Amino acid sequence: MEDIKKLLFSCIMGFLAMITKQYTVIFTLVCIGIVLDCITGLIKSKVTGIAITSKKGVRGFWKKTGFIFSFAFGIFLDSFIPMLLDIINIELPFSSPFGLIIGVYITLNESISISENLIAINPESVPKWIVSLLKNTAGNINKNKSNDKEE
Repeated sequence: MEDIKKLLFSCIMGFLAMITKQYTVIFTLVCIGIVLDCITGLIKSKVTGIAITSKKGVRGFWKKTGFIFSFAFGIFLDSFIPMLLDIINIELPFSSPFGLIIGVYITLNESISISENLIAINPESVPKWIVSLLKNTAGNINKNKSNDKEE
């Protein structure tokens, strides 16, 4: 039975390594960000006395699930676009960056949430400028995204 568990674990980890390729670091950061956000959110709820409702929990669950699927979609685009361009004999001079961009964006959003949770838990735990920096960075990304749509 122990050998089956080891074999199953090895197969799962091998499959994850295969599909994540260069995404291993950012995938790890995304997962750590999501877990830390959940943990600090629970601690914040306990410290502030504001109960987490099932509606809020379900909404948070689907938000995190959406993050994972958007990251997977970025990885899909990184595979699909070069394959499609290869069919029509066009070569990209660089690697497709969608998965990494989405992964960094998710990690940034999770970092903002973690910082806000930590400040609610203990206002002196995180310098306010860090939260401002994170929010400004996310705001600039969103602003640039909005400007691209207008053009």
